[in-house]
Amino acid sequence: MNAAMTIAGAVISVAILMVNIRSWWKGNRELKAAFPFGGGLITGAAWTMCAGGLFGWFATQAVTAGNKVGDKAVSAATGAKGGGSLAHGSLGALTYPGACAVLVAAVLGGIIWKAAGKTDKKRMLGGVFAGLTLCATAGFAQLMQWVPDLYNALGDGAVNVLNGSVSL
Repeated sequence: MNAAMTIAGAVISVAILMVNIRSWWKGNRELKAAFPFGGGLITGAAWTMCAGGLFGWFATQAVTAGNKVGDKAVSAATGAKGGGSLAHGSLGALTYPGACAVLVAAVLGGIIWKAAGKTDKKRMLGGVFAGLTLCATAGFAQLMQWVPDLYNALGDGAVNVLNGSVSL
């Protein structure tokens, strides 16, 4: 992804992250309550590695939209303008089987989305947006370096199963 995240755009993404973490923290702190946002966050992060495809286009559009909304919000709230861009981040690269795993995960995510309630849908969408935008920053991308390894390993494992290299 080539889009750079601005400081103001990151403010919007961090705010979404904070709201979701706070609601989980103030709740019963069950792991299953973190799945909608966390799953969305991992999905958004994975899509940033899909440059040249539809998922990569969504990542670029999310960063651009976040930057515009953030610039307007910071300007309206504080009067400050022109905060500049943050250091660009990248998670790395997907192998072909890893890219296939991202696509399968997106299909699975769509099925889960369809069955989810209104609150979980909002959390999922917030997670995807935060993953798409925050992974455009060097610091957050560094925190999420395990995501390409996860999808590449899942893809390789699926290929091995389909080739009969792994017995169940």
